[in-house]
Amino acid sequence: MCNDYRLMVELASVIEEFEHLKIKIRFPEGRPNIEAREDIRITDTAPIVRTVESERGVGELVQRRWSWPGPSKKPVYNFRSEGREFASNRALILSDGFYEFMWTLWRALTGGNDAYRSATGAQPI
Repeated sequence: MCNDYRLMVELASVIEEFEHLKIKIRFPEGRPNIEAREDIRITDTAPIVRTVESERGVGELVQRRWSWPGPSKKPVYNFRSEGREFASNRALILSDGFYEFMWTLWRALTGGNDAYRSATGAQPI
């Protein structure tokens, strides 16, 4: 899992994409004001779509802290999922691009970050 991503699309286009998939989106905490953001980093609050127990074709869009707290309460990332099963409590992270950071000589000498953005191309989310 990366630890930085972006979401530059408007809420209306997110809802439209889910409508194409025949998934109804609910807003149990009210319709959120989602601003376009270049950088959503681990522990930031961001929109997710979670499943609704016992209802197929329905999702709830809510804002949550983006991280998985580990035993020490610090956020966990680079989590390995091989050999594990996640049958419930799943969520979709809404994103139109994510960043991966590479270790380079420039970064070692300057302390800066080399971030490479991967995007979905013509796909909105």
